[in-house]
Formats: sequence, structure tokens, C-alpha cells
Amino acid sequence: MSRRGAKPDRIEPGVAYTSKEELHPRFGYAVPKTQVAYVRKDLPNCVKKFVLEHELYHLRDKARSWFWREIKANTVSALKHPLGFTLCLFLSLSPSRLRYYARRIKRGE
Repeated sequence: MSRRGAKPDRIEPGVAYTSKEELHPRFGYAVPKTQVAYVRKDLPNCVKKFVLEHELYHLRDKARSWFWREIKANTVSALKHPLGFTLCLFLSLSPSRLRYYARRIKRGE
């Protein structure tokens, strides 16, 4: 419980497993303001573990550069879930994912 003038209690992150239709072409999505990590439930288990770790990292990361945030989230998560990371790389070679990455890079997000 927070005391007057003290920082509010830390909000524990939540996880929501959602359908491919809700997140496509993303595999996951983090909303730091609400402390919720969304992960597609149709992914193979090892990929889900990697994506979950990746999104949870985003919930606590304070870096300003989106590119640096992605590098850090991928590195930390790959070290914990190397098989999920490797399979995620292969799954990311689909045309819809490649277009998604191209749009993000172009917009700088």
C-alpha cells in the first residue's frame, strides 16, 4: 500500500494470450502504461516463451530508442529461450512479417 508522498506500489505485469487475428502480424505486444503483455496463443510453445519474455522485458525497459529497446529485448530473451528465438526468426521470414518490419523501420517505431 502506498503512503502519502511515496511512490505508488509497483504494478505486477499481466499476460493475455490472444488470437492470431487480434495481433497479426505481431507475435506479441507490450503496453507499459497498463503493464500488460499480449502474446499470440497459436504460436509453438517455445516461441510463446520467447515472445512472452521479450514483451515482459518491454514492460520494464525505459530506453527511448525503439531500435535499442528491440535489440535489448531480443538479446535478453534469446539467452533465456534460444530455441524459441531461433524458431521465431524463421517464422518472421513470412511476407506479412517482413512488410511489418519494413513499415516499422520506415516510421521509426
